Amino acid sequence: MANNDQPSGFQPYGETKKSSEYTAGARCFPGDCVTLQSDGKVDPSTAGQDIFGVALTYADADGNKVRVSTDPDQLYIGQADEADIDLQTDIGNNCDVLATAGNTTYKASRMEIDSSTIAAATAQVTVLGIEPKDDNAFGAQVKVICRINEHQIIGENDSAGV
Repeated sequence: MANNDQPSGFQPYGETKKSSEYTAGARCFPGDCVTLQSDGKVDPSTAGQDIFGVALTYADADGNKVRVSTDPDQLYIGQADEADIDLQTDIGNNCDVLATAGNTTYKASRMEIDSSTIAAATAQVTVLGIEPKDDNAFGAQVKVICRINEHQIIGENDSAGV
């Protein structure tokens, strides 16, 4: 059975450990990975940027408030964009985030895991397993459990993966 292709950004896996309200520097969708900027505002992250956390609420413009999950130990569910996470041996490896525009109709993130970067020495997230659901399997659009590997709060202590 093929996995459903329904990217929705990154959703906390289990209970949200810690969240705080920040000022958005740009439109943020729930599920967007965000980066804390030098002006003290959070913007959606792009590939290669350290991630501060994940937006839990919607902010439609610069200056609006957005709640952000910021705990470095928080786990998330994210969807792979392609079929590169296809084997058990991919677990423990790192990937970057594919920063895509959010869905303005449903006010939802469309960010995904850039599965073509699996096994990168260092990258934004670490794949810890696949989401345990009957309709989810290794391959295209697999939903995985991950943690932020390149986190702004803990600095450049990111893991090289396995």
